[in-house]
Amino acid sequence: MVSRYALNEISVEFERVRHLKDSLSSCGCVLRTTLGLPCACELQRYDGGSIPLDAVHMYWRRLNFSDQGLCEAEVSIKEEIDRIHKRFEELDVCGKVTFKSKLREFAFPDETSMCPPPTKVKTKGAPKKVMKRSERSTNRDPSYWEYVDAYHSVQNSNTSVRPIASSFEPLKPARMIPMLDQFPPFMHGFIEDVVDVKADGNCGYRSVSALLGIGEECWAMMRNELIKELGKWSQDYIKIFGGTERYEQLRLSLHVDGLSKVSMDKWMNITDMGYVIASRYNVILVSLSRQQSFTFFPLRSRPPADSAAHRIICVDHVFGSYFVQVH
Repeated sequence: MVSRYALNEISVEFERVRHLKDSLSSCGCVLRTTLGLPCACELQRYDGGSIPLDAVHMYWRRLNFSDQGLCEAEVSIKEEIDRIHKRFEELDVCGKVTFKSKLREFAFPDETSMCPPPTKVKTKGAPKKVMKRSERSTNRDPSYWEYVDAYHSVQNSNTSVRPIASSFEPLKPARMIPMLDQFPPFMHGFIEDVVDVKADGNCGYRSVSALLGIGEECWAMMRNELIKELGKWSQDYIKIFGGTERYEQLRLSLHVDGLSKVSMDKWMNITDMGYVIASRYNVILVSLSRQQSFTFFPLRSRPPADSAAHRIICVDHVFGSYFVQVH
């Protein structure tokens, strides 16, 4: 129960007991003060008996120099798993999706979406920059006090200060927003960017998952989440879609292994899948197109009273064939 080093120190201290038998007052209690082990004046009381375990500091009782008693069964992550599950249940839907995607990186490391760069990246040396002759000029900038003096002199003469431009830089051309002609003209001033996604029949799911912040490549996971949504609230959606037949068509279209070629584009035009997405992720989904636009609100929760707290995502149906992200 006590380390061998501590036992050796106690054994040496026992030798001092014999020499200090008549003058234990000169013990000094060095061993007790520095190492937390019984010194000579204490050991004299235990002569002929056993030393209580409490007389040895806890530090020397925790050391273990053997692997006896250790087995794999003692290593468990049950406590951590319980804590992760509790934390997962406390999050909202969007938080759960993000949390789950992080856990999948540990559980399925072979399914990561990361890939090496297509070309070799140069990591050494700064990029060379050709300097013009004017940039190598030795003329110094005026000091701060020179700026102040110049300002006051101009103020006293009641003249306006006009900055002198040393050079005129050409104005940078405005960034062209792609596919802007696919939007009604009155919306052009409100659109900051249009981001395309991979057109593989899942562009609608890719656009929405990217705007939700879980990544474009999580479109398959998003389909599974929508299947759970339809299954959990099946009776409500059967009433909304007007019958079991339409409900089953939508549910089957979400199966990745089955009708994975059936894209979201076909359903979004007739305002069905938008309700499922808005309700599952508690967002306001806006679907734009030149023909007709829709806004989908969550079916089972109210938007926040503060409009600034609304989570709004926007997609556009372009060229009548696929969806893109809209910012």
